Amino acid sequence: MNKITVLEHLKACSEAARIFVEGLMSELAKTTVDAINEMEEVKADKPKAVSVTIPVSGWKSDSSGDYPKYYDILTKDAAIGDRTDIVIAPASLKSAKSCGLCPTSETLAGIIRIRATGVPSENISAEYIIEKGKE
Repeated sequence: MNKITVLEHLKACSEAARIFVEGLMSELAKTTVDAINEMEEVKADKPKAVSVTIPVSGWKSDSSGDYPKYYDILTKDAAIGDRTDIVIAPASLKSAKSCGLCPTSETLAGIIRIRATGVPSENISAEYIIEKGKE
């Protein structure tokens, strides 16, 4: 073989190796993204938002501090030690403010307890998310 033929052969081999490696890298990247997406979809403790209406009826009273009125949202997913975030819908913010809705909630076995200074004058639309606590 002459020098030009050997050089052209080396260039062709180098180009074939580059294309092969690029293909492997592309396949690896796609497989990695697919695996991450699959793990995200099957994550067991991923909290999900649940829509709820907090009605004007069904409120109870006790003598506990600044928020004597309370309403229990029943849910089989709640347990003592869980943390619950309640997000009020924008259309219900005025009603939540006027009844003095407490910004925190209490989680009991099967119950999310919300408190207020008074009973709301209209239903409050909201969502809750439960983050599982340590058992």
